[in-house]
Amino acid sequence: MPTSTEEAKAQSAKWAEEIKYHAARSIWHKRTQRVPSRRYSWGKWFEVKFGEPLDAYAERMKGQKNQKG
Repeated sequence: MPTSTEEAKAQSAKWAEEIKYHAARSIWHKRTQRVPSRRYSWGKWFEVKFGEPLDAYAERMKGQKNQKG
């Protein structure tokens, strides 16, 4: 039986993945534009924030969607 700590960790991981997904969706159309408060693009911001290039993440999500049908 899972403990509340394990459940909390699982919930946190789920929320983190949802935040990453929605961040990617929200910046996809402006990924080459510059972030107002930084000297790099939104695509680079995603990579700095989440540790994965936006294009690679999009391809991975596309592959998962295709597998699910």
